[in-house]
Amino acid sequence: MKDQMPPGGHTVDASVNARAWNHIAAQDEADPAVSTPGEVPRTIEWTCWPGRGPGAEWIGDLSRTRVAELGCGTGEHTAYAAENGARLAVGVDVADQRIAQARARFGHLPAIDFKVGDAAEILDEPRLDVCFSIYGALWYAEPTRLIPVIHNRLRPGGILAFSVNAPRDGELPGRRVDNLTLTGGARLPVIHYSYGADAWRRLLAECGFADTQVLPIEGPDGSPYRTLVIRTRRGAD
Repeated sequence: MKDQMPPGGHTVDASVNARAWNHIAAQDEADPAVSTPGEVPRTIEWTCWPGRGPGAEWIGDLSRTRVAELGCGTGEHTAYAAENGARLAVGVDVADQRIAQARARFGHLPAIDFKVGDAAEILDEPRLDVCFSIYGALWYAEPTRLIPVIHNRLRPGGILAFSVNAPRDGELPGRRVDNLTLTGGARLPVIHYSYGADAWRRLLAECGFADTQVLPIEGPDGSPYRTLVIRTRRGAD
């Protein structure tokens, strides 16, 4: 359902979403893959359907770059950046248990750092070259609050790349409250922000981004979901 921003809504969003993802993390604890050193992926998957959409080339050569992933989960794509030449790879997530898992899996890598918190509040690395998010903070945080923070942290010409679900047919855009279903059947609310391609272009342009590209990626046959894979650049100062 579509919802209106409540008083103190930014804090509410982060708290609600952190609770949900911490429960998912606890559910996954039995899987050693989330609590022991992990295998770094060979590319970046921007959708939940492997092989659909672009790969790591979407953000280019990461050699000697300063990179941040917002909504990093268990850290595999932050690890990809660290393993592929980034001089700094920062992963940020609101869920402290997810960050604990990310550290257990990839904290041994050089040039990697994981942080717990709301990206709009704790992203403080100056002059990032690349900021990216895969169904992460750009999906779960209010974009008119987060995008200006990202703009201020990127160097001129720096890349912002992210993937989000597009609104389904008949859905209204904006703030939405849905549910995650745990293995035992319990349902937990999650808050996300759903916009179409034109709305994302407008939001990014209003915050000083340019050269925005939007790739709509269709799901498998019969899937009601469509992912938007987006890349844009900070304009010159």
